[in-house]
Amino acid sequence: MLASQTFLIISAVIPSFAIALAGFWLGRFDTRKELNLKSVSNLVYYFLIPSLIFSSIHKRVFDPKEFSLLCVSALSLIVLMVPLALLLKRRAGVAANGFILPIIFMNTGNISLPIALLMFGNEGLSKSIIFHMANIFVLYSAGVFLVSGQTDLKQFLKIPALYAMVAGVAAATLALPEPLQPLLLFVGKLTGILGYGAIPLLIVNLGYSMSDIRLATLKAGIAGGVVRLLVGPLLGFGLVLLWRWIGWTPMGADLDPLVWQGLRTSEAVIILNASMPGPVMAYLLNLKYDNCPEQAAAMVAVGTLGGIITIPLVLQLITTVIMQAGQ
Repeated sequence: MLASQTFLIISAVIPSFAIALAGFWLGRFDTRKELNLKSVSNLVYYFLIPSLIFSSIHKRVFDPKEFSLLCVSALSLIVLMVPLALLLKRRAGVAANGFILPIIFMNTGNISLPIALLMFGNEGLSKSIIFHMANIFVLYSAGVFLVSGQTDLKQFLKIPALYAMVAGVAAATLALPEPLQPLLLFVGKLTGILGYGAIPLLIVNLGYSMSDIRLATLKAGIAGGVVRLLVGPLLGFGLVLLWRWIGWTPMGADLDPLVWQGLRTSEAVIILNASMPGPVMAYLLNLKYDNCPEQAAAMVAVGTLGGIITIPLVLQLITTVIMQAGQ
């Protein structure tokens, strides 16, 4: 049993990092930058990610309790990491607020989504997408404020994923007139095809972006990256225990098996995302606003490399402690 679980975890994690490595080497060898990364990023950002979001949730039965659980969990994990990030910032002697972004925010897109799909199926993917949306909404609002000193509401409202989420929830909750049902079916299939193209491109994009990172401040990178990888999972497990204690994710033996499985998958998604390294977007925001980009780059790089070791260990704990508990 343990061997099969280990193989499942390896088969879920290794492909993601192997594709990221391919993207990294592509960036290294592409010295003239003939591959227009901005065009690829725009394709993913404006079309593929919104398609993935819509196709993953538009046929689901919308559960406000599940939605709230995942969003509150994402926000809680961000807030709980802030004091430690500020402590590291002070010890490093860095004045720029952007230093804390790769510590408090998680890479819930490039790495988490493919692993959630491979480990927990479409159920895990759709739940992880909800978590991802909550994370990036805070990143594009509070995160931008931290690095720039102002909130750009116009830029926030230009996030395509926001409208994909609203459209998906509307399609899942509203009874569309019968003449519109074929149109919804067509849009669902179209976005499904486009959406699955987002996952490999997200990973390649991660690797390619990291090829430009220069580790000018490795010491700060090691500290921030390691804290993100070690403290994140502890907070994730602690949060899951808290939700059980207050009855948000009950463990009762009398639960319907499907309900029980759904609750455990939600818990697994929370812990998985809590275990992610800092996002490349945290580095890009620091670079855009010239807010300690070197330290942010080092933290993202160290965290991503360290995740090759820590993420499989966390997944092993998830499968044994969370997914099998009570079975």
